[in-house]
This record gives sequence, C-alpha cells and structure tokens, in this order.
Amino acid sequence: MNNTSYKRATMALGILCALLLVFGGYCTIKFVLQVTHIAFAEEQVQIFEAMRLRAMDVPTSEAASFLNYVVTYYPSGTKQEAGSKLDHIVEQARASAIRDIVAVLRNKTGEDLGDDPQRWIHKFNAKQ
Repeated sequence: MNNTSYKRATMALGILCALLLVFGGYCTIKFVLQVTHIAFAEEQVQIFEAMRLRAMDVPTSEAASFLNYVVTYYPSGTKQEAGSKLDHIVEQARASAIRDIVAVLRNKTGEDLGDDPQRWIHKFNAKQ
C-alpha cells in the first residue's frame, strides 16, 4: 500500500468512527427518553390507584375531589405522547380509576348521575 491508500483508509475509518459516535449518542438519547416516559407512566398509574383507594374512605366531597384530580391530572398528550402505547396504558388506568370512583360515589350517595365524571364533580366537589 502506498501513502495515498493509507490516507484513504484512515479517512474511511475516521468517518465510520464519527458515524458510530453519532449513532451511539442517538441511541443513548432515545433510551433516556424511553426510561423517562416509562417512569412518568408508572407515576401516573400509581397516582390514579392512590386516588381510587383514598376515595373509598373519605366523605363524598373529598371523593369527588379525588375524581376531579384523576380526570385532570396530566391529560393525554402531556406527559406521554398522545396515542403511544404508554399513553394507552395510562389512559386505561385513568378510565378504570374514574369508573371505580364513580361507583364509590354512587354507593356513598345513593344517587346515579351516570358515568360522566364531570356530573359527579360538579355536584359533589366542594373545591370548585
């Protein structure tokens, strides 16, 4: 090999190393973002579960307040990308908590205002 061939090989290896570094950085950023979104989803689901459990043992107005919190806590598209798999999981957990808290309110009050959480919130939430 002559001097020109070594220069070309060195240049090609340098470009390959630079591309690998860029790709490694891209993968690292994607991984960090994914871990962050998973942590956000876990936190959201835990909060919904905590509100559901707390609503069982409190007065009606507080249960309605917890319902309002579940309904308004970081809506779809805020902490999770709207329509993503994690968003779907979070929204399923939200819907489940809403159904359960509405059932608790139905049980506590003996009333049936339907499944729309806003009707329950407007009627019983003292913090409006």
